[in-house]
Amino acid sequence: MLGVRIPIVQAPMTYIAGAQLAAAVSNAGALGVIETTSVQGREDLKRVRDLTDAPVA
Repeated sequence: MLGVRIPIVQAPMTYIAGAQLAAAVSNAGALGVIETTSVQGREDLKRVRDLTDAPVA
């Protein structure tokens, strides 16, 4: 349903779960998640597509 190989969802931890972590998790086959409560997190939403084509939430 989510388009991932591994049934793991990374937690959206504030200030930690940015584009780089979410992309690494997604590239590994799980679902990377970007937190969006901080300004940096919202900017990472735009940046994550430069790092992966895999599903990201």
